[in-house]
Amino acid sequence: MKDSDLRPVACADRALFQKALAERETCSCECAFANLILWQKPYDEVFFEHAGRLVVVERATRLMHFPIGRTLPPQELAALAGELQRNGLGNGTIYDVPEEYWTGQSVECAKWFDVEIDEDAFDYLYELEHLATLSGPLLRKKRNLIRQFERNVPDATFADIGPDNLETALTLARTLNQKLQACTFLEEEDVALAAVREYFPALEMGGLLLFAGGQPVGFSLYSRINADTWDIHFEKADHTIKGAPQALTAELAKRLLARGGRLMNREQDMGEPGLRQAKRSLDPCGFVRRVFLKLK
Repeated sequence: MKDSDLRPVACADRALFQKALAERETCSCECAFANLILWQKPYDEVFFEHAGRLVVVERATRLMHFPIGRTLPPQELAALAGELQRNGLGNGTIYDVPEEYWTGQSVECAKWFDVEIDEDAFDYLYELEHLATLSGPLLRKKRNLIRQFERNVPDATFADIGPDNLETALTLARTLNQKLQACTFLEEEDVALAAVREYFPALEMGGLLLFAGGQPVGFSLYSRINADTWDIHFEKADHTIKGAPQALTAELAKRLLARGGRLMNREQDMGEPGLRQAKRSLDPCGFVRRVFLKLK
């Protein structure tokens, strides 16, 4: 395995990845084809084919992703990770390993790997119907905030995002990000958002804009992971307008539910306390619990 054997993911590879994904059902946002394209530059993501599987490698961090396709036996997985490490293409760590892979064959895995579970890397999963109706006592505060928003902003409107108004969402993202403390992640996100401008139609992405007083105050951008799960790649709202973020999330859930969806993946909280609180307050139905396997 040489560096020349690895190549960037291109939109033309969509069918190849969809075929591999059909071999192993997953709700992981790391397997969302749009994410592989949008975050390619920040993480310097490339991939190669191995025995009918697709293996993504982040050259920026030298992380190997768990192969997409039929699962490999632990010994073969270890041999692949070892080959990458010997050639300077990996660091011996495999990312995005399904928890059931480790738990289902823990004795065999333990021969080759040490395991690490990082809660900061868990994806949050939500039932679309639950978010659309905001039912139950845990979401009572969200319902109250939306009612307050509707009273205070009676002229609020929503619009689906398409090529004609995509720039409105991207400009709002830039404006809201500039109000936050500068950090590496925001720099990387700016690169990913610029890729949205280039690839939005090709990736079959969708989105929703929220307007208040005729001005954009929130947006979501999303794509499908599989038949019943949608991945929310970006969602931002003006938090000075009370209830705006909650109204955006609930309306988005209604629209995705109407399109035959069942689950929403709102990705990781990255260990950021405010983001973790916001995601947990939406009453997730489960998580994509990732395991890191490290070669012994």
